[in-house]
Amino acid sequence: EILVCPRPLACPGKMAAAEPGPAAQEPDMLMLKSYPLLKFEGPQEKPVLCPEGLAILATLPGPILPIAFVGDGRSGKSFLASKLVGEGTFPQDDSATAVTEGIDIAVVQSHPGHLVVLDCEGGNNAMSKSHNIVTVVGALIATALVFVTDGKASESAVEALAHMLEERAMIKCDGTGSLHAQSLFFVVNQNRLRYSEDALEQILAADHDQDRKDIRDLISSTYSPDRRGFFTVPADTKPDFEAKWTELHDRLRDAATPLKMGKLWMSGAQVVHMLQEIERLLTKHGKVSLPTLHRHVILDGWLRPTISQVLGSRMDKLLESFNEDELAQQRVGQVVSKCTECGTEEASGWLDPDIDDFFCEDCWRKFSPKVLKCGFCNGFHPWIRGRVEQVTKMWHCMDCLMQLGIDIDVAL
Repeated sequence: EILVCPRPLACPGKMAAAEPGPAAQEPDMLMLKSYPLLKFEGPQEKPVLCPEGLAILATLPGPILPIAFVGDGRSGKSFLASKLVGEGTFPQDDSATAVTEGIDIAVVQSHPGHLVVLDCEGGNNAMSKSHNIVTVVGALIATALVFVTDGKASESAVEALAHMLEERAMIKCDGTGSLHAQSLFFVVNQNRLRYSEDALEQILAADHDQDRKDIRDLISSTYSPDRRGFFTVPADTKPDFEAKWTELHDRLRDAATPLKMGKLWMSGAQVVHMLQEIERLLTKHGKVSLPTLHRHVILDGWLRPTISQVLGSRMDKLLESFNEDELAQQRVGQVVSKCTECGTEEASGWLDPDIDDFFCEDCWRKFSPKVLKCGFCNGFHPWIRGRVEQVTKMWHCMDCLMQLGIDIDVAL
C-alpha cells in the first residue's frame, strides 16, 4: 500500500491569483532546492508519496523535461544531479550508507520546457536497501535515464543495470500502449580508467556465457544505439573534469525531451495524476497497466479539464467563427486592428479575453505593465512568457500554446 505523507507544505513558487494592472507582480520562481517525492515508512517500508514533491510538480505547466539519476549506491548520483541544477541542491556526504532513500526532485523552470531532475536511491549497496518501485517510477517518468557507476564500468554495474530493467516488468503493456522513448546515459563517475567513446557498444557486444549474453541483449533491446551513450566523469579535482562534465551536461539537456502520454505533452499536474494512478494500480494489482494509465491521464487529467477551460474562457464561442482549415493554420504573430481605448487605426495588439475588445500593445502596457492574462488557461504570466495567436487574436502563455501544438518562435 502506498500512503501520502501527512506533513504540511508551504509550497514556494506557487503563484497566487493575480489581477492585471500596475500593482501586479511577476510570479516567484521555484527555489533551487530538492523536495521529497517518494519515501518509505514503518517496519514494512511502505512507499509514501510526499506532498512536498507532488505540490512542486503540480505548479508546473507543461511541457515537463524529466531526467532521472539511478545506479549504484554511493556512486555520486546526488553530486551529478546537483551539478545539473545547482551546487548543493541534493544532499550529499561520504558515509557508507545511502544518503538518498526513495526519490527526491528538483525543478528548474525554463522555456521551452521545465527541467525536473529525479535523484533516485541507489542499488547494489550492501549497506542499504533498494526498492523496485523506484525503478518503475523512473521508467515511467524520465525521458533521459542516467545510470551512474563508480570508478569503472564493471560487470557488476552492467548486471545492476540489467536487473533494474528487469524490474520494469511490473509495467504491463497488455498488448496496447507503450513506454515513451527514453535515452540511456551510462556514466562512470570518478573514472579511473581510459575508455573509448564506443565503450558501451564494446561492452554490449562482448562474447560471454549465455547468462551474460542475455543481460547484454536485454540492455540492447531496451535502448537502441541512437538512444544510449557512454560517458566518463573524472574526480572534480582533475584538470579535465569541467570539459567532461560540460559534455555530459550538454548531451543531457539535449536528450531531456518533453514527457508525453500518447501525443500529449504532459503538465506537472498531469504527472501528479500519473503518480497517483501508479499508486492505485500497484496497491490494487501489483503492476502498472499502461492502457489504464493512458486512459486515466488523458481523460481525467487532460480532456475533462480542457473542456472546462474552453467553456470557462468562452473560447468555444470564439472558435465557432473559424473553420477547420483556419484552426489548422494557428500560429503566433502580429494581429492588427483598431484599438478600442485610444482609437488608433491599424494598431498591433490583441483581444481582451474577458470582453473581446481589441486593445493596442501600448494600451496593454498601460493597463497591465507586468503580467497578461492567458486567453486559454486564464492564468497571469509575465509578458515574455506568452505570444499573440493570429486565429484567436488573443495572447496565450507559452505553455498553453505548446500544449495546443502551436509553434513558437522564441525570438519574437
